[in-house]
Amino acid sequence: MDVARRPAAGERVAQRYADRTTIDWAYEDRKERARVEVLSMRSGLGGLAGRLVETSAPWFIVVLIGLAIGLVAGCLDVLADWLGDLRAGRCGYAFYLNKNSCCSGLEPHEECHEWETWATVFQLAYGPFSALLQYVIYIGGSVGFAGAAALLVRSFAPFAFHSGIPEIKVILSGYVFRHYLSAWTLIIKAIGLAFAVASGLSLGKEGPLVHVACCVGNLILRPFKVFRENEARKREILSAAAAAGVSVAFGAPLGGVLFVLEELSLSSLPQATLWRAFVCAVVATMTLQYFDPFKSGKLVLFQVQSVGQVWRAFELVPWVFLGLCGGLFGAAFIRINIECAKIRRSSSLFHHPVMEVLGVATFTSLLSYLLLFTRVSTSQLVEALFQDCATSPADPFGLCDSSHVRTTVGLLVICALSRAAVTAATFGIHVPSGIFLPAIGIGASFGRAVGIVMNAWQQAYPRFWLFGACPPEGSCISPQVYAVIGAASAVGGLTRMTISLVVIVFELTGAVELVLQIMMAVMISKFTADHFSVDGIYEAWINFRGYPYLSPKDSFSHIDLTAQDIMVTDIVSLSAKGWTLGTLRHEAQQHPYKGYPIITDQRNRMLMGYIPSNELRFALDQACSEFPGSTPCHFFSTPPETTKWQSNLSPDGEISTREAHNLTRQAEHSIDLNKWVDEAPLTLEVDTSMETVLQYFQRLGLKNMLFTSHGVLAGMLTKKDVYKYVRSPFYFSEPKAQRENIHMDLSDSGIS
Repeated sequence: MDVARRPAAGERVAQRYADRTTIDWAYEDRKERARVEVLSMRSGLGGLAGRLVETSAPWFIVVLIGLAIGLVAGCLDVLADWLGDLRAGRCGYAFYLNKNSCCSGLEPHEECHEWETWATVFQLAYGPFSALLQYVIYIGGSVGFAGAAALLVRSFAPFAFHSGIPEIKVILSGYVFRHYLSAWTLIIKAIGLAFAVASGLSLGKEGPLVHVACCVGNLILRPFKVFRENEARKREILSAAAAAGVSVAFGAPLGGVLFVLEELSLSSLPQATLWRAFVCAVVATMTLQYFDPFKSGKLVLFQVQSVGQVWRAFELVPWVFLGLCGGLFGAAFIRINIECAKIRRSSSLFHHPVMEVLGVATFTSLLSYLLLFTRVSTSQLVEALFQDCATSPADPFGLCDSSHVRTTVGLLVICALSRAAVTAATFGIHVPSGIFLPAIGIGASFGRAVGIVMNAWQQAYPRFWLFGACPPEGSCISPQVYAVIGAASAVGGLTRMTISLVVIVFELTGAVELVLQIMMAVMISKFTADHFSVDGIYEAWINFRGYPYLSPKDSFSHIDLTAQDIMVTDIVSLSAKGWTLGTLRHEAQQHPYKGYPIITDQRNRMLMGYIPSNELRFALDQACSEFPGSTPCHFFSTPPETTKWQSNLSPDGEISTREAHNLTRQAEHSIDLNKWVDEAPLTLEVDTSMETVLQYFQRLGLKNMLFTSHGVLAGMLTKKDVYKYVRSPFYFSEPKAQRENIHMDLSDSGIS
């Protein structure tokens, strides 16, 4: 009796996945193929229109997302700059303008009389309290903006804090994270990010812009049923949105696409997603360029001047040194940052995040105001560090003053060290925060210091044999090149990015001539950092928060480990026959796991299939709405009484007519649940190596895997289980029985 009808593809929406679970990529793919097949069978004008909409909808969505992301990013830039400038003063003729807009049209070396400091506003410009007033307002503004960001996040959108890239990585890998991409999260993340950046905290907006972009993408795709109801196709659009987020953050559309491909596992999605990500990134960047929030007329944020000169062989030594320092910085920063997060979680700070933000903001502003390099925003500092002394019309930081080389170098090193320490404590507090721009500022400060030392050395000893390749007169070394290489090295050591980082840096600076040097520095930086740990800052935070994310870099250190060594053997399985609707529902309620293997019977335990718990619940709800709980049910189209028939056969193979008639009537009144069963779940033998099992999970995006011994169900592993084992190198020192007890806390399989 086939009463529990299996709905058409995409019909069940609310019953798909619970929060903090992993999607079934194979099921989503089957559902999509079934939908496309139904669409292709339609004839006439309606079928033609449906196929036209099917083809054009993804492109319409990604273009719309690109336009929205470009507009949001432009508004964020304007708001953050205006709020940040308010700490120092205001525009005399238009309060709503930031300093750049207020002083537009002036040369960099010209004084801007339209911009008024607060001391001037309060008519204390020349009084004894002028500096004190500026100091107090600077600190008050910093603390106030940081507190506003923390309060917004704490009160309205708890998911809006931090970078967002770690969570986006696990979401795109198949993790279900309800409300993380909601409208409230978008609004609070955007406004809170503007306040956080304006406060002067040592953070950037680049990482959070990826989160903002994915929120925008998630909202725009909601009206489109085909993407809303298929988790796999939804992630295709979110990947394109993430690429657009990176592109507007750096003005780097190519870098955005490569970032998603390298860092966010775009390679696991269909090939068409790469093309859509490119279109979305280009549209977003063009929209931002048209909006032109900085009124520069350029897409390049930090233009590097005069890099066309030939580099000399002796410069390889300091460039290699910068790569080594970048790798060491990245490894040390990650360790210190995660230790700070552990202290935060285990202390009273965890329950008082707003007070922590206020404390960090106060300390940062008090420290930053003392040094000119740290008093300004990181973007202003980086822009100055990337300038060439020969072509720059102004030098507000004294970087080109050859008479104070030691002082300048010392201040730059202090700036790099202090920013590194403050950033390690800041990244992770309860405000939206990114890590890209602080890392660029730290690396650029140290790189510029090395470049200044090399330039001063060459000018002091021009006839030294090391500088024999330099011309007799004129500039031989460009310190701004060292700043770019230092910035790339720092980011590479911190994130472990490679190809995408190189492209982002040359798009960010326009220094195409430096691609070879940047590649070399990034390579050395990554090799150095990987010596300590292969995990970058985002993977470190994923591991710290315990998300079930299997990185392509993960592997098992025990090469002789097999599935039977770690699989869970005590699992709840369902027999193929012998159930009523009531007993089956009771069994599912007693063991509320994510799915159940189907076996012949509890004695033979031959594996016959697998049924997800949401499928079983839906089928039972549908059947129980029409039939009483005493109604028999089975899991296969072949009547379960077949076994009973065979056991009652006479020696000559015959059965009585009455008994055959009774058994046939019983079979006809038993509800067939076969359509809800996956009759060919992915299974492996118990002696399969765990390295092979891990590759299956990584490449196929599996939720779980069953293991058999000559067809007999032997055990089960879920994605969370594999993640647990990969991340616990000392786990195998425990007895297996004790390990299975520990395992119950994290497993989402049917463990009894």
